[in-house]
Amino acid sequence: MIELDDMDLKMLNENFDDETISKIDEENVKKIFDYLNKNNIYYSKDLFITSLDLFLLPYDIFIERFENLKKELGLNYVDMLAEDITLIELMYK
Repeated sequence: MIELDDMDLKMLNENFDDETISKIDEENVKKIFDYLNKNNIYYSKDLFITSLDLFLLPYDIFIERFENLKKELGLNYVDMLAEDITLIELMYK
């Protein structure tokens, strides 16, 4: 899994309750991070900290929703999402 420093853990605990955090499947999250890295998402740790619940989705469902997000945002999806991380909320549709 990704390396989280003390500040990352503090933010994660501020954003999510213990029950949600305990649902993390490290293998699933690792696969999602690998996928995001292949898509040049260099801020995947930020997405994890702010949108943990999306990382709790099964890998294939996460991929399907992210691919839909990419289509909706267009070719500049990497930069658009980096500039406005709240666009990740489109994955909740």
